[in-house]
Amino acid sequence: MLVAGCILCFFSCKKSGLKDPKELPLAEKEHREVLDSIFLYARQIYLWNDQLPSEKIFNAGKYGMGGMDVYRKEIADIAQFALNPQTGRSFEYNLLNPSSAKFSTIIKKSGSESGKISTQINLNDIGYDYGITFLALNQDEIYIEYIIPNSPAGLAGLKRGMKLEKLNGRRAETSTGFYDEMQKAFKNAALELSLSNPGLADPSQNYALRKTAYQAEPLNKAVVLNVKKRKIGYISYLKFTSPKGLNQSLDQVFRDFKEEGVEELIVDLRYNGGGDISSCEHFANLVAPFAANGKVMRKEKYNSLMQAGKASILSAQLLLNDDGIPAFYINGRPATLADGDYSLEGNTELFQKTAGLPQLQRVYFIVSNQTASASELLINCLRPYMNVKLVGVRTNENAAEPVKTFGKPIGFFSIRLKSYLLYLSLFQNLNALGEGDYFNGISVDMTVTDDVSVDFGDIKDPGIQTALTDMGYVSVGNAQRLSNTPPNLKRMDHSFLRREINPLTGPHDLIKSRIKMKRP
Repeated sequence: MLVAGCILCFFSCKKSGLKDPKELPLAEKEHREVLDSIFLYARQIYLWNDQLPSEKIFNAGKYGMGGMDVYRKEIADIAQFALNPQTGRSFEYNLLNPSSAKFSTIIKKSGSESGKISTQINLNDIGYDYGITFLALNQDEIYIEYIIPNSPAGLAGLKRGMKLEKLNGRRAETSTGFYDEMQKAFKNAALELSLSNPGLADPSQNYALRKTAYQAEPLNKAVVLNVKKRKIGYISYLKFTSPKGLNQSLDQVFRDFKEEGVEELIVDLRYNGGGDISSCEHFANLVAPFAANGKVMRKEKYNSLMQAGKASILSAQLLLNDDGIPAFYINGRPATLADGDYSLEGNTELFQKTAGLPQLQRVYFIVSNQTASASELLINCLRPYMNVKLVGVRTNENAAEPVKTFGKPIGFFSIRLKSYLLYLSLFQNLNALGEGDYFNGISVDMTVTDDVSVDFGDIKDPGIQTALTDMGYVSVGNAQRLSNTPPNLKRMDHSFLRREINPLTGPHDLIKSRIKMKRP
């Protein structure tokens, strides 16, 4: 994978109307350089750069000291200039946090600067946590929402639908005091859980977990459902991880599906917040019909300055390999991001079918408002070539709220600024029909209430039932009898309980790891 390395910060603090940089302490000088750099990069490479004011009018010097919060405030202010004509609001309007940008962000090079309890999956998909997410359904009922395969929780045999009875000996309850206890427990290197499972003879078991580094496996579950003599493949996929061999498990699933004679496919992306574009393309090639081979999968649309190859500021970003050294040289000098080809033609990807399911004519996706980025890209690029249907599962307590995916049709690559990685909205993904304006999310065809007490791939799962009913393989009456009454779903309001690959924070989604070079 190629990454960008900053050659130098050549932006003078005088540009922001400040005093001579020589008179500033080193820390403040570097802080001012980062502030200047964020806006100067945005002026050239931001997707909506033509809507930004001049450097003088914006005045990055108005921001004080403060580090990460100040940088993100500047990014949020930059994002306010680009208005979506369909809504009258910023393209990056963040409904959950209006004071921050929805897509663009900045992080430490380490990948995490937050002290919150959240899934610590870095840009190389290496986790260091327990790999477990909890969700409260009703009073004193707390269930495992999902487990990350290969994590300590996954290796211990924990799974979705298990009910939390005790944490470190304390009985589970939906109270502030217990939430605080959980927060402390998940910061520790080890913890003990007592969990019940209706499927076990002994309804309660104890588990001792210890934090450790692990390679996050994106394939959560794959099964073949036999319904009315029809074989339906089901795949739960948590994240589009960087390739590096991790696509092999997905390839094997499709080989197994083909041997089993699978004719229908359900892809569960309800918790998939995105990931690496190349992995998304690999998945799309497996699902798409063979008739799509050689046809347009997607296009990346950069701003006009980028398309014309005139974003000179990118010459400050070296192209580095995984070892941090120049990837290659051009005429004796290290290649930079300025040598990349950002034209629409140069960034049009075609389907390359080498495997798949010959009989597959349609696909069902189970999605939620957490389904984002590369997951939405997968859905969008398949629509011109096959029947794509979306089953939306409600993951909040507002049953009247229509389900839509997160809404992130843009992508980016990292810009290195001293000890930070800047992720600005750089390009919009379009499908073969030029469609890609789902900034407010993709609407679903059917909606159902999620039931976290049912494991992935279980026919009693409301999302699976709804898909099977629409296929015509399960009647509405039978579907209702297969499942209990949907619970009064209540998400805990403490973010540390949602230890997940989070589409709302972090730049892990829709990252471009391949930069195409200009032709000589």
